[in-house]
Amino acid sequence: MVAIVSSLRYVLLGLASGEPAWLEAVARLVGRRSADDEFIRCTGSVDLATRLGTGRPFSAVLVDHRTVGLDRELVRRASVAGCPVIVVGGADDPGRLASLGATSHMVDPPSLQDLDGMLERHATPIGRIDDLRLGLRAEDGPAGWTGRMVAVTGPGGTGASTVARLLAAALADDPRMYSSVLLVDACLEADQAHMHGITDSPVDLQAAARAHRNGDPVDSELRALTFVPAGHRHRLLPGIRQRRDWPTIGGPSLEAALGNLRDHHLATIVDVDPYVDLAPTHQPVGPTTPGEPARIVFGMADLVLVVGRAGSDSVRSLARVRANLADSGLPAERVMELPLTSSPAVGRLASRRAGRAARRGQAVQSGDLVLDLPGTLDGSDTAAHLADRVLTVLDRLPSRTQNQNEVAVIAGSLGTTSDDEP
Repeated sequence: MVAIVSSLRYVLLGLASGEPAWLEAVARLVGRRSADDEFIRCTGSVDLATRLGTGRPFSAVLVDHRTVGLDRELVRRASVAGCPVIVVGGADDPGRLASLGATSHMVDPPSLQDLDGMLERHATPIGRIDDLRLGLRAEDGPAGWTGRMVAVTGPGGTGASTVARLLAAALADDPRMYSSVLLVDACLEADQAHMHGITDSPVDLQAAARAHRNGDPVDSELRALTFVPAGHRHRLLPGIRQRRDWPTIGGPSLEAALGNLRDHHLATIVDVDPYVDLAPTHQPVGPTTPGEPARIVFGMADLVLVVGRAGSDSVRSLARVRANLADSGLPAERVMELPLTSSPAVGRLASRRAGRAARRGQAVQSGDLVLDLPGTLDGSDTAAHLADRVLTVLDRLPSRTQNQNEVAVIAGSLGTTSDDEP
């Protein structure tokens, strides 16, 4: 049965800093199109967020390209509410508008033909029925080549941070990776800087996310957001120094930063907490929650390496992590468990000891960072073997951003084709 809608109309929102001439022009054009259409001017980004949060459907929001607050957070909030963002003006910088996630662009001032074309191609007509449901707009995935991302996580005290550091170092030493390996610390209480003997980093994940808030940095600017620690070949992006700073980072900006960094490296290792955010996807986007970094990383990662330890408490903690990952929708084939059977002090306790020693001006003792990999890795106790096994698994998995019919090939690997399948 097909429901009959009595009439269709367009309800448009307008947002601008100041009073650009196109606001009045669009108001007149909307009135000329139909008496049922509506154009609502928002007094600011807070007013726009309030209207989007009411649950009322809107056809589109027209935003002046000079608007204060036009960034990824605003665009994502509107997209989650099913309201496409149309930017008016700014034709001299279309790349920035596209990188923010804007649906389309209109000239300033728009003509009636421009408005009609925009409504036909991008806006959603609203019917006068109570049970009308608007589907969320699917986001286009990135096109072209993309690097591979491996998330390393695990219950507290299992040594996940140490495994992430050793894995990044081993991958960078692999000739197939050309040292194009990045280690990102996305933990709520970041320790990778201390584990590398760094007491004062000039950059961190918060700075990287801030740099992506209004667009994607160019190659030179992006490279300046990371650095190579002394004695290593992999690049490092330290985490946020204070846990209280996480709510200010912004989920869309964090996702954009991680995606851009991933696409500029062959392999990106992300040290992240297992506290995945299980909030509904239709929930309005607000300040970053404690579980949002994990949700973003796990959603982007090609492979999630879960580190655990022997013992009843660790087994229960590992089971909870496994259940949370399953509840978040992560396929089981993208989860690789690493049970550690040794008992040296590693992970956060070791990194904090190393950090305290570094702050006192003392050399970091290698014993504080030693990780004894278990014999379950085919009898080998080396990080190099773990790196090789990770590459083998990645070689068999299609990228999260590639078509499922395509098979990603790791640099230096022969890869596989559909003809190789049994």
